[in-house]
Amino acid sequence: MKKIFKSLFLTSLLILLSLVLVACQKEDKNDEVEDNVFTVVFKDSDGTILSEQEIEKGKPAKAPDVVAKEGFEFTGWDKEFTNVSSDLVVTATYKEVLTELDDRLTSALTPDFDYVGKDFINDGVGIVRLNRVVDGDTISVYSPSSSLAITIRFLGIDTPESTGSIEPWGKAASAFVKEILYSAESVLLEAEGERMDSGGKRYLAWVWYKPVGGTQYRLLNLEEVEYAYSKYSQKVDSKYHEVMKEATNKASQTKKRLWGEIDPNHNYSREHIETTLLNLWYNHEKYQSGTYFYVTVRLVRTIGNNMYLEDAEEQDIELDNGEIVSGKGAFYAFSGYSVAYYRYYKIGEVFKMRCQLEWDSDYGTQLTGVSKTSNPIKEQYALPEIPVLDANELGYSLQEVKDEQGNYIETMASDLGNYFCKVVTVENLKCQSVKLKGTGEDQYYTATMINDAGTQFDVFFNKSLITTWNVTEMLQVGKYYSITGGVAYYQYANGYFQLSVGDAPRYANGELYAEDEVRINDIVEMTK
Repeated sequence: MKKIFKSLFLTSLLILLSLVLVACQKEDKNDEVEDNVFTVVFKDSDGTILSEQEIEKGKPAKAPDVVAKEGFEFTGWDKEFTNVSSDLVVTATYKEVLTELDDRLTSALTPDFDYVGKDFINDGVGIVRLNRVVDGDTISVYSPSSSLAITIRFLGIDTPESTGSIEPWGKAASAFVKEILYSAESVLLEAEGERMDSGGKRYLAWVWYKPVGGTQYRLLNLEEVEYAYSKYSQKVDSKYHEVMKEATNKASQTKKRLWGEIDPNHNYSREHIETTLLNLWYNHEKYQSGTYFYVTVRLVRTIGNNMYLEDAEEQDIELDNGEIVSGKGAFYAFSGYSVAYYRYYKIGEVFKMRCQLEWDSDYGTQLTGVSKTSNPIKEQYALPEIPVLDANELGYSLQEVKDEQGNYIETMASDLGNYFCKVVTVENLKCQSVKLKGTGEDQYYTATMINDAGTQFDVFFNKSLITTWNVTEMLQVGKYYSITGGVAYYQYANGYFQLSVGDAPRYANGELYAEDEVRINDIVEMTK
């Protein structure tokens, strides 16, 4: 009996040990499996669980789909999960995508230099008085150290063209700067590096302004980049390089204006419309900025490379109200400084050209973007007929003109305005004063003339003249003159309009050029 009990006991013990051994083997196997499987949790940036996965060691997890967040762009995940070797929490990453332009950088930046009592010309910093806005990146100002206006080219930006030619967003950039600076309480300039541009005619500056009622100055160069009116012209050694780069990156994300938006006020077509100057004169507001025209014109006078033109023939057009208008249209054509039309054509010659038409609040309506000019049409040559006016029959009258912002205002203006863009001869002008204005190569003369009633008229001698007049010898205070010139709009002129005298006659070895004989009588002393 004892032997049977002992045998049963040993058998039971062996069975129990076997069961324990098997259980241990299973546990070891389970432990081994658990050590080779890991939990990967994918979360959104706000902590929301997007996916939870059990992944074998060395295997990749599968990224879940991510729902786009408004104003943000999904950029990826903050951890690698292609070769899983541990439990992971993987979080989605995003970057902000701007859809609207703002001026946060401009608002945060303030001048870090002392400008009190400083003069820009002498010290490189200083408060100036605005003369006029030329375009989106060029202004004319008066510095306290000089009564002469100087031209300022903005550092770090290059806005689209709006004068010599018309480019998309050019007029908008110009209007943006005009709206700001013409209403600014103060303008502050800061030089950096080279003081003048490569041509030696324009000062270079960072342009700060203080809005009316404002407490701090704002950097206009930076603001134009933030509002996508200009891209940053890389100036890596500048103190403002980083903030200008940041502004460029911020603005580019919006795809606004220069970064991809269509200018709704610009005609992108390269096709031209064949028309007449008379039609453009009466209907210029019907055409989009940037529209190209093809016209046949006669040269009346040159001002350097720029021209006063008229229709080659009499024209008839019907206005919207049914009225028929006859005559020759006339315009000033600003062609820039690269093509010497002065030497291409003689006064009275007829030719064809392509151009654009723009209204600029500083200069009035003018032709720009002159190109594709033809050879002279010989058979149509004829000297232009120039109206002769008596200064004593001219005065000031209530007229509509455009102010700095391009808005029509009614004000007393010179009767010369009735001949705007035409070349006229005005007799009985008494010289009251002759003044030299501008600096360096930008110097020019302006003469103030009066009639017998004391009404003032300005006579302007443009700095762009290729052949200049000896103004101080030609004009003597107290004497009377007959002067021929184009009638130009200038908001700071006496009566808003002035006579702009063309190029002087040319001589070679003391002999007058035959084709310039017509210019001899553009300034004639009269006896009274």
